[in-house]
This record gives sequence, structure tokens and C-alpha cells, in this order.
Amino acid sequence: MNKSGPEQTEINALNPGDPVSQVCILRKIELKTKRNGDPYLFLELGDASGRIQATVWDNAAEIHNLLKAGDIVRISGKAMTYNQALRISVDHIHPVTEADGVSREQFLPATQADMQKLTADLKKTIASLKNGDLKNLAEAVFGDRQWLDLFLKAPGGKLWHHACIGGLLEHTMSVVRICETMAGLYPSVNRDLLIIGALLHDIGKIEEYRYDQGYIDYSDEGRLLGHISIGAQRIRSIIEQIEIKQGFPRELKHLVLHLILSHQGKLEHGSPVLPATLEAMILYYADEMDAKANGLRHILMQDKAPDQHWSRYIQILDRFIYLGAEGDSDTPEQTGKSPGTDRDDAASRDRTQPSLFD
Repeated sequence: MNKSGPEQTEINALNPGDPVSQVCILRKIELKTKRNGDPYLFLELGDASGRIQATVWDNAAEIHNLLKAGDIVRISGKAMTYNQALRISVDHIHPVTEADGVSREQFLPATQADMQKLTADLKKTIASLKNGDLKNLAEAVFGDRQWLDLFLKAPGGKLWHHACIGGLLEHTMSVVRICETMAGLYPSVNRDLLIIGALLHDIGKIEEYRYDQGYIDYSDEGRLLGHISIGAQRIRSIIEQIEIKQGFPRELKHLVLHLILSHQGKLEHGSPVLPATLEAMILYYADEMDAKANGLRHILMQDKAPDQHWSRYIQILDRFIYLGAEGDSDTPEQTGKSPGTDRDDAASRDRTQPSLFD
């Protein structure tokens, strides 16, 4: 993240007792009331390193009328621990504009992966498809340059996994690699069908999320339709265009769409159908494996601290995560870095923790 002054400290580097004076994106703002009836503000602030809750005790109503979610703000205050979680007690807060030399993009986390290599791997994977119909489909999908640019920049989730710019490509190619391994282990697997499913399974996330406001959130279409139905509709439309021009096997169309529609594995996780083919079952577990591994790695990076062997209680996993004993050398910083986090609440609910199912 571009610093806004020498005192700027990234959110994930704050410790209890630290003075705070920095520029953040205002992700949430709620006017609440204390037990004695006095108003206060509950905030969620973010930068490229993470997010943190904050409170404003003075002039709450006036500030609430001045600010809204998505504003860039400068805050000053102090980091403190409340209910075993770090948050900021804000003394002063005021809006900042892009004319002050800040940009919304600087608050967005970005993948640490090599994007050039991942893009090259994407092209090689498409070129490796031997089934002509599936190769035509992949080239039609990724051959749209404007749409490809959106795919390369899109996040893979909102909070839980791959929640960063470029996260969708990173996640997609990880799932491709897992599926390649499984196809090599099981000769009966239709390798090309499985790989096209890996490439296309999360394609709807391009429209499910928006990040123009300086943080990742659901778009209106994302909340109303979800990435599974968005992706299936888009791929069905492209296949139908190919059918008109040069034909496309009817059963193959249904198998491809089944991979997209079933890839979250369970009806309660958002899939309208359950995996009903070997390829669909493998894709489900490959997607689940990469999402959970990335999400857990994020927790390890966030919660690891001296003399702390366990993470905070992770509500969406219903457990604590072992961080390792003091002196362990295999730390997240040494094994790799990814700022991503995935599935958030359904439109009708407000969770303080993300859901597993992106």
C-alpha cells in the first residue's frame, strides 16, 4: 500500500497500545447506542493489509451524517484489545479525497503470486486441451480481451479465501493443478472435461464482486444471483453461440454446465445440484481443498504472534487453529504469502465472520 505519511502503519502491523494516525477506507459505519442512551459509532476500517473494527465515542451523530461507507478517511486514535480482538478507539476522523493524493486502489489487497506466470499457465492449459469442442469453448471464453482483463484482475472471494486482486486467477490455476494431478491418478477421468470445469467453475465471480469502492464487496447482481448461476448463464450463452456457428455436442454441454452448477458440492452450500459425475466430484474437492488451504494460511499469517500457539476461535470452522510453538521456523512468512480471504454472508444475513462457501 502507498503510505500517506511517515507515521502510516498497515493495519496488520498494529499492536495493542500503538498510537494510530493513518488513512483508511471506511468499509462500514453504524450509529449505535450505549446502555446509558448515548450514541457512538461502530466502524470497520480497511487497507491493503487487512481490516479492523473501530469505535468513535464523541460527536457520533454529527460524524455519522458526514461520512458513509466507501469514504476515504484519516483517523487518529489508539489500538486496543477488546473481547480478545484488536480494535481502534478513534479520537478524530475526517474525510480525505483523491485530490489529497490517495487512490482507492491503494487500499485493495493484491495477490503475491506471479501474475505473468499464472497468465502463461492459463494459456498453456487452454492449448493443451485435445477435445476440439472444449478447446473452442475455452478460446471463446478467454479470447475476449476485455473480459479476460476483468478475469485477471477479479478477486476470488470477499473475505475468506483469495480475497485480493488477482485472486480468481490464482485460485483457478491452483484448482487446475489439483485436477491435473487427479486426472493422472485416475485414467477413467475425462481429463479435458475436468480441466474445462476447473477453468470455468468460478467464472461468475467476475460479476459477483465489485471493488471500485476501495474494498471487495458483493455487487447487486452477485447478491441477487450468485456466481454459480451467473457463470452457468454466461457459459450456456457462449456454448449456444458456438452451436449455431459450428455445433456443440448436447451431452457435452450438459456435462460442462453440471460442473459449474455442482462445484460447491452441497445444496446448502449454494450448488443447485449435487456432483453426479466423477469429474464433478473431483472438481468439488479440488475447489474446497484450495479454498480452505488458502483461508487457513491467511489465519496463520494474521494470528501468529510471540507466545501465541493458537488462533482466535474461528467461527466458520468451529474450532481454534494451532499456530505452532514458539521458535518454529516454518512460519507463513517463510512459506509464502497471500492476503486473500472467501465466502461471505448470504444477502439476508450479517455475519461477523465470512462463510466458507464462496
